[in-house]
Amino acid sequence: MSKCYGNSLVGTSGINGDSFYISPDNTVFMLSDGASGAGLEGKVIMSRTCAETIKNNPFSSSGLSAKDYLNKMVWQINNRLTEISQNRKSLVFGTLIICVVCGNTAYVAAAGDSPAYFLHNKTAVRVAKPKKTYQNLIDLGFFSAEQLEEAIHKLPEHMWSMFDTFIPTVVPSYSAEEIQLSKGDIIVLCCDGVSDNISPEFIGENIDTDSLSESIDTLINSVIERSVNEKGYSDDLTMVVYCH
Repeated sequence: MSKCYGNSLVGTSGINGDSFYISPDNTVFMLSDGASGAGLEGKVIMSRTCAETIKNNPFSSSGLSAKDYLNKMVWQINNRLTEISQNRKSLVFGTLIICVVCGNTAYVAAAGDSPAYFLHNKTAVRVAKPKKTYQNLIDLGFFSAEQLEEAIHKLPEHMWSMFDTFIPTVVPSYSAEEIQLSKGDIIVLCCDGVSDNISPEFIGENIDTDSLSESIDTLINSVIERSVNEKGYSDDLTMVVYCH
């Protein structure tokens, strides 16, 4: 029987810009991370709008395939965030991951730098990874991915997001992937506050499916401790974990 658990803790800003939602039947789960650049109020509006849209449009009663449902939700969220931004005269933006599980197949859609990981036998692979804004320079052969990543990581950390894609945009840019699941496989959604501080391998090694909630809470608390010790502050921290 599948299990799904999520938790979110506010960072040192005191205002949590992350949200998550898990459907009652554990078949749909999502995570949204409002960008700090949207402001303290804007990042909350962004993330909550994403979660509320998914909650108010259940996949189980949509009559849509998983792929069509994901596409509809991304566009609906994108349009709603655009409308809110125009009314506020200030861009309300951030990242979004949605996963739908149908039988033994998971469908993941992601916009932005919050990662989704697929864990099989404790081996972690990032899935539905969106392209960076500089991907065309790599495709044209001007630079290698390693060269650009090295250059970007020499910049101050708060500037890294300049090279990521966010939602909303005029035409939403997102990546989608279909994953075949076996018994015991795990899907992890997390915000960049988590992924910037611990590796997917570390996550996989420390998830206990027999005590899922306790192990996820322990992971998040370990990220807080590590981040505060190394950086002097902690970002908002959110994880959603599905066990097939």
